[in-house]
Amino acid sequence: MTITELNNYIKHYLEEDKTNTAIMLTGEWGSGKTYYIENELIPFLQDGKKNKCVVISLYGLEDISEISKSIYMELRMKPPIKDSELLTTGKIVAKTVIKNVFGKFGIDTNMSDDDLQNIYSSVDLDGKLLIFEDLERSNIEIVKLLGYINNLVERDGVKVLLVANENEILNKQPETINYNLEKLVSSFLENNIKEDKENSVPEDVQVQRYLRIKEKTISDTIYFENDYCEAVKNIIDIFSNEKLQTMVDKDENIIKKLRSMIMGYCHKNFRIFIFATQKTVDIFDKMEEDYEEDFLKCVYFGIICFSSKMKAGEFPEWEGTEYLSTSLGTNWQPLFKFCYDYIRWQKIEVEDIAKTREAYEKMKLYDKNADQQDMDLQKLYSYYERTESEVKDTLKSIEKRLKNPDDIGFYSYGKLAAYLVMISHVIEFDYAQYKEYMVKNIKGKGSDIDSHLLFLPMYDNLEENEKAEYKKFTELLSESMNFRNHQNDFSYKPSDIEDLYDEATLKSDLQSIKDEYKIRSNHEFISRYNVGQLVEMLFGASSKQIMEFRDVLFAIYRHAGKADFREADICTMKELLQVVQEKINSNDYQDYDIDKIQLLQLHWLCGNLKTFITQMS
Repeated sequence: MTITELNNYIKHYLEEDKTNTAIMLTGEWGSGKTYYIENELIPFLQDGKKNKCVVISLYGLEDISEISKSIYMELRMKPPIKDSELLTTGKIVAKTVIKNVFGKFGIDTNMSDDDLQNIYSSVDLDGKLLIFEDLERSNIEIVKLLGYINNLVERDGVKVLLVANENEILNKQPETINYNLEKLVSSFLENNIKEDKENSVPEDVQVQRYLRIKEKTISDTIYFENDYCEAVKNIIDIFSNEKLQTMVDKDENIIKKLRSMIMGYCHKNFRIFIFATQKTVDIFDKMEEDYEEDFLKCVYFGIICFSSKMKAGEFPEWEGTEYLSTSLGTNWQPLFKFCYDYIRWQKIEVEDIAKTREAYEKMKLYDKNADQQDMDLQKLYSYYERTESEVKDTLKSIEKRLKNPDDIGFYSYGKLAAYLVMISHVIEFDYAQYKEYMVKNIKGKGSDIDSHLLFLPMYDNLEENEKAEYKKFTELLSESMNFRNHQNDFSYKPSDIEDLYDEATLKSDLQSIKDEYKIRSNHEFISRYNVGQLVEMLFGASSKQIMEFRDVLFAIYRHAGKADFREADICTMKELLQVVQEKINSNDYQDYDIDKIQLLQLHWLCGNLKTFITQMS
């Protein structure tokens, strides 16, 4: 049922229905029921008239009289009516409400007629819709509560809309008692606890009672299914933030993206989405500079992802680099550290925003999956289902973007090269300029890029002549990268350990080399080396050189967890550990000219490897 259909249905119930029953709107917590009531239904029903809807929350109410008090107080807040309007024909006086109000406030029912008329008029529900929210969150026994509602609709003719998460009512467990406390309390209290246990009502009986009285009291139950795209637009409009609105206006797909995030990450809970939007707007307002839309989107998306992971009373600890976290966000929408700090401590360091942007741009360049979020590349990869004009426009956009070496991720170059070759044979365009830009942009980046991932085989979709072109294209890219494979560049001489150690210690600290390899080298290090050659090198190394090799591993893997490095690194460590231990245990080391200090260093290396394997597994 659409919002329009739901509005019309409730209006028909209010104005035309003669069944003397209530209706129920049910949906999951956070699905937007309250938002719908306040922003869609009430404005629609009131249509310029005031006080047509009376909204009462049942959340936490303990007694029926509290409901009547809430109704009474809500109605008394309306502008005073004229004396001439008192008790006029057609007014619905809710005797059920009056009775409970008298009892709660101790009102003297023997008061004058004029005074009684004033009270009666104040609970006039003629033409009004009484909306009870949070039915499942009331502390009043459900059967008793529905009995009160039944009196309103059946005896007083009041129109009632119940808003609830009925699944919570049907699945609600009866209150239980912690019987472990029996050891700490008196026998008197123990007896009372046992008595309560004996008198408790089984869950299935409660449900059956609820369903019986519901059948009598509620005629229709409508499951609330929000129009998520429309709801997203409305929520964004409410915040009236220029940066947020501009971002939405310029990207026609962002509403669909946000809808998917609400459905997926937020589990259809609009409260999470509204919370995340509020925090995003707060941060946008504190930005002193103008940032690219892509960066702002990542701020927003990362906060949404993180908000979905937050739980009441549990705030996740930071997991990530100095500036961003893919574990608290996603691989494509990382959570930025300055956003995390603001949400947790309501503080933000403006200078951190600029530094974070730089880190984010660098991450995108070395992100293997960045093309999945790149609309131009995705259009190009599906060129066969698009018009020639659309493909040409996309090619122009990509050519323009390639002028900026920091725009398109380097791991997209291999696939992009293949598609440029393919498309050039379909619509006959010259990709020479594209090639020139790509060769220039990737120059000298070989040490930071895994060439095996960059140049994945693309031959399935290529003709023989296209294969030859693609091979020449990738050879140029590879040559420009000056890719130096660690296995080829590393001679496995003990002196190479010193070079590796010197490279590590040239950093500001040893931790930084870990971050370097983790982020920019595709989460792998030791798996790039040949185990057999490493063993030969280590058994020919001095005590100091073995220690320096251990220091390098320690710097890289000291804080590594399961998600930090690829499985290949763990496998390589296991193999290295096994071979070194076998040589030590079989006395094969006697074939090498090593002393007991060197042997001790090798034992310590085995201990380090065991530790890393355990913590990464």
